[in-house]
Amino acid sequence: IQSHRGKKMGPNIYTYVNLIASCARSNQPEKAFEVFQAMVESHLKPNQVAYNALLSACGRAGTWQKALEVYGSMKRAGISPSAQAFTALISACARKQEWARAQELFKEMGRERVRPNAIVCTALIGAYSRAGRLDKALDVIRAMRAGKVTPTRVTYNLLISACVKNHEMDRALIVFDIMAAAQTHPDVVTYSSLMSGYAKRQEWRKALQIFRHMKEQKHQPNVVAYSALCSAYTAAKQWRKAEELELEMLDDGIQHTLISYTSLIGAYAYGGEWAKALQRLDAMQDLDMKPDVFTYNRVIRALRKAGEPDKAMEIFSRMTEASVEPDAITYDSLAQDPFEVHDQPLAQRIPRGQFDADLSMIDALPHDDADGTYSIVVAAAEAGSDDDEEDVEGATPKASSRAYRI
Repeated sequence: IQSHRGKKMGPNIYTYVNLIASCARSNQPEKAFEVFQAMVESHLKPNQVAYNALLSACGRAGTWQKALEVYGSMKRAGISPSAQAFTALISACARKQEWARAQELFKEMGRERVRPNAIVCTALIGAYSRAGRLDKALDVIRAMRAGKVTPTRVTYNLLISACVKNHEMDRALIVFDIMAAAQTHPDVVTYSSLMSGYAKRQEWRKALQIFRHMKEQKHQPNVVAYSALCSAYTAAKQWRKAEELELEMLDDGIQHTLISYTSLIGAYAYGGEWAKALQRLDAMQDLDMKPDVFTYNRVIRALRKAGEPDKAMEIFSRMTEASVEPDAITYDSLAQDPFEVHDQPLAQRIPRGQFDADLSMIDALPHDDADGTYSIVVAAAEAGSDDDEEDVEGATPKASSRAYRI
């Protein structure tokens, strides 16, 4: 660009926009700002597309302060923000758990008469979920229907994952039922999240049921799905089933990753098979895998629990020699009485009830709107203009009435 600036056929505004977008995709916000500045110095006036590209770079990097500065500059230039701009702004806040700022930006959409679409609502759900504000995230998806905004598969998957991470499996199942009633097809991500939830509850049979159902629906499990089921076996000390699962995975042509291999070692460790765990650790070099702190911790824990402190210290020495930094779990595992790892207690069960297939079930989600989250989403949808409506990539397909309830 520098060599062509000033020439008759020099770069135009879309050349700069494409470069800014490229910087955003490669998570290089500093370079995105450099390109933007070069565009301004070339006497090209940034348009809405250029500002959106720069905001996207901030959103991907989580630099919410910079994103707000860009937004202010955009407004001063007299350029109206779009839903895409607000998505980037909210995403930037989400990555730094700035949920209150994300919520305020969503309110700003209504004031700017920008109608929220499924993408920006999903970004807001992500902001609440990352900050552990699950009730607020649930309020958003409930309000999306009231505002006539159709949630996508990504929306549901994000919320299910948030429920699982917060040990709210019952709520995850409610969202899964809502997803099925909306005739939004689950995918491997959906099923993997549900299996992870059952793993936390040490309910390996239900995790296996999800896995088999996924295959019956012609969804090919990936390594993440296999790892999720292996984690369920690990929590239940079912190492033999973990071995059988490994054979099935390899037969399906799926190779181990570090995460899946560590999960298998964990199954041996929790099942009291320290010799097998140690053997698998030794075999990692032949597989061109480098153990990380999680891998070593599982082996050390198995050895200490089996009354093999000398072997545990040998593995600890190998760990430090490999420049893998120990963490608190490493040192706790090396203690005289290594602690048992338990899942956090589950939240109070939520009555599931019978919901109608027309999505009226969303209204049955726990909701008091004490802080106005629900009202914010509905108000923004009602206040927004349809002029800025965007096509949502991967929108909910019109599926058959098949239910996906397990």
